[in-house]
Amino acid sequence: MFVVVAGYLLVKAFNDSGAARDKISDDALVKAKEALIGFAATYRDSPLHAGGPVFGYMLCPTGSPAGNTNGTAVAPCGAANVTQVGPLPWNTLGMPPLRDSSGECLWYAVSGTFKDSPSTGPTVSFPDSRMNWDTVGQLNVNDAAGNVLVTGAAVAIIAPRAPIGAQIRTPSGTTECRNNLSTANYLEGTDPIYAGVFPAALATSTLTMATSASIKLGTNNDRLIWITPAEIFNRVKRRADFVADINTMMNNLVTCMNGLAPSALPVASAGNKGMDNVGTVPCAPAAGTLKNMLDNWRDNLLYARPGGSITVNGATCNAVLIFGGERIGTQNRSTVAQKALATNYLEGVNLGFPTGTTYAGLAVYDNSQANIGRDVVRCITGNGAGGGPGTQVTFATDFNSFTTAGTGVTANSGTQSVTVAPSGGSNGGCFWYPTALPLNGKTLRAYYTFTFTTADTHALTGTGPDHGNGFSISFLRGDLGAPANCGTQNDMGALDASDPLGNISIFIETDVHQDNSDNDPVENHTAIMTDGNFNHPAGSMTTACNGTARGCRHMPANKFEESPIPLSHNQRVEIHTGYSDAACTVSGSGSYALIKTWVDCAACNDTSVDFVPTPTVVRCITLDPALNSLYFGFTGGFRTGGPSQGVVIQNLDLRTQ
Repeated sequence: MFVVVAGYLLVKAFNDSGAARDKISDDALVKAKEALIGFAATYRDSPLHAGGPVFGYMLCPTGSPAGNTNGTAVAPCGAANVTQVGPLPWNTLGMPPLRDSSGECLWYAVSGTFKDSPSTGPTVSFPDSRMNWDTVGQLNVNDAAGNVLVTGAAVAIIAPRAPIGAQIRTPSGTTECRNNLSTANYLEGTDPIYAGVFPAALATSTLTMATSASIKLGTNNDRLIWITPAEIFNRVKRRADFVADINTMMNNLVTCMNGLAPSALPVASAGNKGMDNVGTVPCAPAAGTLKNMLDNWRDNLLYARPGGSITVNGATCNAVLIFGGERIGTQNRSTVAQKALATNYLEGVNLGFPTGTTYAGLAVYDNSQANIGRDVVRCITGNGAGGGPGTQVTFATDFNSFTTAGTGVTANSGTQSVTVAPSGGSNGGCFWYPTALPLNGKTLRAYYTFTFTTADTHALTGTGPDHGNGFSISFLRGDLGAPANCGTQNDMGALDASDPLGNISIFIETDVHQDNSDNDPVENHTAIMTDGNFNHPAGSMTTACNGTARGCRHMPANKFEESPIPLSHNQRVEIHTGYSDAACTVSGSGSYALIKTWVDCAACNDTSVDFVPTPTVVRCITLDPALNSLYFGFTGGFRTGGPSQGVVIQNLDLRTQ
């Protein structure tokens, strides 16, 4: 009986110690996995990775012909798209050396399609290589009994554990992990990669994980963990800047193609789901993040111009651009042939691509769980005149070209700021750009910052002086020559309907003074006004400023003139032309324009693309042909004496595309 009990306790102790040893190895493997996923999901954040690369890349292993064993990734490693094996680069990951239950430092295999040097990506040798959520890893893992554990992994991390068989682990060097860099002395398996024979580019390698039987036989004791492409991109796609990258890529292509004449739009080709011909128009960025996004994500982009008008999300269009979302259902994009099939990207009504006439989907890419796999579908009107990338005006490059009019205007070229301050008399002050810009068939986007000079508690408390009046950005008809004068102080310097330039115009007012004659609310407000009319009629659903109208909105009572110190604010304005209906819901080549304004928006200074969040105010107007080209500038009008006010305007960036 004693012998039986003793034997049971001995076996139990052995099993318990084995489980404890496995836990030590497993803990190290999990830590390494998390660090590597974090590296891939933040790849572009590193100052070492210049040029706006895409996310997803993995490190090269430690090790080189020079015998580097200090935990530093050695790049480049091998040829493009060729898998590499070596000690884990713990030092480059910013970690201490991770060790398994036998005290050995971890090893690491990285698929050639995921390593960062030389990185995967379209080249002359590998035109169909991409880094995106459909990239297939080249690593398979079987157990020692031949059971398949995973295929297409991006990374495998290996705990080599104690030497077995003929393995010799004579230390090399004096660093903490003194691996001798001979794979066969640490890992067990039959794939040629274990003998240092690397596969051909894009070929797979099969690693072997120990079983309890192989451990007992002394043939394999390696313990492995792996990282799949899905695990990498599940982390990447949660990034706000990844979402922004997708939408910016789409916006850039849409804006460029909409600037072309309809006859200049490319016709869809059979190659690469129509995207080959998109590259023939001046829409592909030359360098940087946008180029890298387009190079690596173009498999997800589909373009078609079937001929005649088509319907895209209810709008009448000449062509369609689609971003196919993640794989869903039976979609497979593992091979070049599979990537050429639109059905592996599109669903529902969009399966009519490329000859279909009706398309529907998200307006912008959305990474929420509810929208996984949904197509992003964009209308291409091609309603421009072939003007290419458009015209840009900024204070940074064009400040000295502006001209002043009226009174109280001070232009500071050193700070690239314009101040409109109180002045005697009734005149306002203006700061005009003297060259007309094209608007017909284009989109105008503008961004600027402003700060009022005097704190104001009137709107907050109802007491004290009501400082005023305010300022505007004004857009004037381009057919009568450049503006040389300015409106009155009471009209915030904007030209009214009695002026030939003011009677066909658009202006965005930032009004900080209540004028009962204009039906102003007590609160400060922002409004989209037209044709020199400053009144907010109570019955109007476009300009009534009662907190509900689309074209005018009053803000919190102390907005713009905070006390005791005024804050810096920003505004963004967009004018989208070519709508065919009075609600601006059907885009094409019509005579309506959709005007949007954002107040104090976040990350809204990029005028090369449309801004997606809901505007503060929005209005649809009939665009007079006189505004097919326009002049623009800033106007201000401020009271003197006790209720004096002023404004400083900076950081203008305006463009038409």
